[in-house]
Amino acid sequence: MNAPELYEEKIYTHKNATLSKNSKGRKYKLKKDDYRTDYQRDVNRITYSQPFRRLRHKTQVFFLVNNDHVCSRLEHSLYVSHASRTVARNLRLNEDLAEAIGLGHDLGHAPFGHHGEKILGEIAKENDLDIIFQHETHALRVVDSLGLMDRHRKPGLNLTYEVRDGIISHNGESFEKERELIPYKGEKKLEEIKSRVQAGFPTTLEGCIVRIVDKISYVGRDLEDGLRAGLIEEIDIPEDITKALGSNNEKIVGTLLNDLIAESSKYNDKICISEEKYEFLCKLKDFNYEKIYKTKEVEKYKKHATELLKVIYNHLCEDLKKSELLTNRRVLPEANVYDILDEFIKDVRYKKDAKIEKIVFDFVAGMTDNYVVNCLDEIFKPKAVV
Repeated sequence: MNAPELYEEKIYTHKNATLSKNSKGRKYKLKKDDYRTDYQRDVNRITYSQPFRRLRHKTQVFFLVNNDHVCSRLEHSLYVSHASRTVARNLRLNEDLAEAIGLGHDLGHAPFGHHGEKILGEIAKENDLDIIFQHETHALRVVDSLGLMDRHRKPGLNLTYEVRDGIISHNGESFEKERELIPYKGEKKLEEIKSRVQAGFPTTLEGCIVRIVDKISYVGRDLEDGLRAGLIEEIDIPEDITKALGSNNEKIVGTLLNDLIAESSKYNDKICISEEKYEFLCKLKDFNYEKIYKTKEVEKYKKHATELLKVIYNHLCEDLKKSELLTNRRVLPEANVYDILDEFIKDVRYKKDAKIEKIVFDFVAGMTDNYVVNCLDEIFKPKAVV
């Protein structure tokens, strides 16, 4: 073992801690680093990547946010990674692995949040793309083949198996039977997983930490954003929730993380929250759905997001066909999006028989909220000739 692995073995002393020396490895082998473990390298490979940078302009709850203090996907990912690292440290589990999964768990998110995810699912079905579009499974495609660190490397981020497993298995939307998370013990062929249900629980305790911390992080922060947006007031939050968890993000997250650490420290084989605190976490989630996610102020923008995504997808498909995969640019309007799309196709290195519809789908799925609007503006807004 090299020095970083020896150090890791000394500090991550939990009976079932995931150590780098036992990793199932990467798709492409890397020479060992003199100063970083494999999971530390994955933290860096994610944070230096293009998909991670784009998260700053992807929505968490509200579309096309014009307020710097409203949470973005990037902020959410940082919150999850930091909180997961804290939990792992206190349980003597692998902090670097938890951090890497936390940073990468939402890399597969579409523009316009979960609504965009739903619309892309409809587009995939309408165009016979033979995929169930869910951000967890798409995130694996991003880190395996669509994401890029720089153009001189192979497509994808070439992450370790354990990080990839934690990403595809994080499922932040599931609350039923999620109080106790026991790592999946069987063999998983990650590339063959088609849906979040098939992915099941992560294979590591560190992945289980991220799965539950994800829920804790967004439920508390979304409440804060709802207050900031004026959709709710503190007095609206049910009194039993505020007594059990607190009335703001700091207190809610702190209470739940403290409980998570205390409960999980009692066991060697699972990550869990107490029954009482989990009951109120679920109640807060239900309150957010009713008073924030499903309000008319949020719902009214979904129609616009639907039309934007379908228009840009259909238009780019037509443009790729009539320009013969951008080899004849004279038939297209002047727009920077075609340069970006051309670079994307070359970077991903699609096979010659790849469907145009699939290429455009992957491209649109990686867009930010802002970029969807900018692309349409570039394509349809008339350019001055004099």
